[in-house]
Amino acid sequence: MMHSVPPAGVQVREGVIRLKDGRRLAYVESGDLDGLPVFFIHGNPGSRYMRHPDDRLTYRLGVRLITPDRPGYGLSDYQSGRTLLDFPSDLEQLANALKVDRFSLFGVSAGGPYVAASAWHLGERILRASIVSGAAPLKRPGGMEGVNREYRNAYALAAWPEWLLHPLMAMHDRQVRAQPERALAALIHHASEDDRHVLSDPLIAAQVQGWRREATRRGVSGMRREAHILASPWDFPLEEIRGAVDLWYWEGDSIVPPQMGRYLASRIPGAVPHFLPGGGHFSIYSHWRDILAPLARRSP
Repeated sequence: MMHSVPPAGVQVREGVIRLKDGRRLAYVESGDLDGLPVFFIHGNPGSRYMRHPDDRLTYRLGVRLITPDRPGYGLSDYQSGRTLLDFPSDLEQLANALKVDRFSLFGVSAGGPYVAASAWHLGERILRASIVSGAAPLKRPGGMEGVNREYRNAYALAAWPEWLLHPLMAMHDRQVRAQPERALAALIHHASEDDRHVLSDPLIAAQVQGWRREATRRGVSGMRREAHILASPWDFPLEEIRGAVDLWYWEGDSIVPPQMGRYLASRIPGAVPHFLPGGGHFSIYSHWRDILAPLARRSP
């Protein structure tokens, strides 16, 4: 699906840049390539192919959607010892290479912490930010409230030493890659009713399988490091984030439940809460236009 011809008027292009330390960073641009730049930060696992399968939705909003592979995912080189606060520098270098001065950004799930870190670090360059079903710091009172059993176990495993976590992740990844339909069926089985409806769309299902497969094309090192980052403290003050930050969460999400969003809302001064009934962890697809619309508005 991700290599198909885009709808009329919609443009898609891929690129790779060299960062200052020599690493390669891969990205995809889609939507209206002459539009307002919006950087999209994918989840875990995820890749530069993660977006809504109907690029016309993005194009009609006048958005130039730029989605990079994080280090160790897809075609982006692994970065040893990577931390949450390393990514804003990668993002800034990509923006500079694309001659983008100011931009909006949003991220989903495990991409949410990177949005917060980038909004804090890049300050005035960010027009507006959005965190969609984004994880909050896990090591806090009530951090696991509302999380389903499967993901409680996953979050607990994330705190394991990386050398111990790697073989488990590699084995699981081999199973997913060998039997993608079975992996999708398992995902749907544990999903909320709304998520099952979203994932029943064959275009969305194909898109999910496509970005999942691309995520670990060169192994699970990036995903393993990501687990470590997810389980670690956030070493920056949320209270110092300036500008508007939309927070999108759904009551039906038991992977990243709304309590995580409420925690962020209590700390980020410019938080704009959108806590909605129903839904699930894949509601980004059914609310794509709603999420992107505020980011598509140019600031005065």
